[in-house]
Amino acid sequence: MKKIILLGGLVFGAFSMTNCTANKTAQANSADDKMIISASGTITHIENGKDGYMATIRDAGGKEYTATISMINLQKSGSIYKRYQVGDAITVKGPSWNDDQGRIYITAEKLN
Repeated sequence: MKKIILLGGLVFGAFSMTNCTANKTAQANSADDKMIISASGTITHIENGKDGYMATIRDAGGKEYTATISMINLQKSGSIYKRYQVGDAITVKGPSWNDDQGRIYITAEKLN
């Protein structure tokens, strides 16, 4: 009887350790997908939304970024929402991702 309990405990422990390792790996991979970046440049286009707007930003090298500037996201990160206009200089910082066509998107968590 003791051998059965010991064997059951070892099997359960092995499954538990494997499951924890798999979850940590999945979390690390999803964190790597969204890097925190900062982009500075001039706003070339604005598309209004219900709690903010999306701004297309062109940096000095001609590279374009699309930043989602939302009241909710900025409040969550402790930053202050500000309304910018086309032609304004801006710096945004936050998690980013690329779409299938190579465009870079940033969820603004900080504005300067």
